[in-house]
Amino acid sequence: MKYLLGALVGYLLGSFPTGVVISRRKYGLDVREVGSGNIGATNVKRIFGWYAGLLTFLIDLTKALLALGAMRLFYPDSPWVLTVTGIFSVLGHCFSFVLGFKGGKGVATGLGCILFVEPLCAFISGSVYLIFLGISKISAVGSLTGLIACLVYLIWVCPPSSVSVLIGALCLIILTRHKENILRLKESWKQRSKTR
Repeated sequence: MKYLLGALVGYLLGSFPTGVVISRRKYGLDVREVGSGNIGATNVKRIFGWYAGLLTFLIDLTKALLALGAMRLFYPDSPWVLTVTGIFSVLGHCFSFVLGFKGGKGVATGLGCILFVEPLCAFISGSVYLIFLGISKISAVGSLTGLIACLVYLIWVCPPSSVSVLIGALCLIILTRHKENILRLKESWKQRSKTR
């Protein structure tokens, strides 16, 4: 029952479509209809500016913190409940029932989950994201290198199984959601190689 509750709490909070709500209420536009069409902080920032993008990022991250915090409060001795809750928080963000089971890529919400269970990993992956974003100017590059940093952390530190499964599952979900970005980056790399 506690795992079902964790999945429900995680999914419901994760499903809150932050980018859509902010873009509609504050700017009178649906972020899904402009830019890349993604509801995440990157597209919100691209269209509406840094303030809107940062606000979207922080709320998407906080969704995970609230879900995991609530479940730890009720089940302090059940780390696997946090694993289930975290996974469903990101699934909720990526496949929100509010948006017809569509959504974002899960990066900010995933980072919130990792920040809650393994702060050092979140700090390292977040730092790697910012470094490679600064170098490439492409958010997807930062996200993918941040995922690699998470996986290296798992191999190097070997955190508890519940934490390892959570981080590994989140990396898999986010990587899958970046499939189109990976294909575009691959094509862009091919084009650059041909012009050299």
